[in-house]
Amino acid sequence: MAKRIDSVKRSWVQERKPFERNARGNSKFYNSRTWRKFRRAFLDKNPLCVICEEEGRVIPATVADHIVPINKGGAELDEQNIQGLCASHHNAKSARDK
Repeated sequence: MAKRIDSVKRSWVQERKPFERNARGNSKFYNSRTWRKFRRAFLDKNPLCVICEEEGRVIPATVADHIVPINKGGAELDEQNIQGLCASHHNAKSARDK
């Protein structure tokens, strides 16, 4: 019987841990268990994208977005500083913020 290979190590593919983000300013916060639990609870309470709702569409929110970015003085875990957005609206907002 042939020997079974469970996995192949591809040296050119970067290994990544679950919930790991690129090493930028707030990565430690966004990788934290506290943020992941807060984000999940927020999206459970606020399941729709707020911008899509204003436009009359019903699209699920997939991102818990800081209204005022953390690096600009926004509160990290304050629900008043968080809004639920779909991926397309979050990407557009992030591009404007930069």
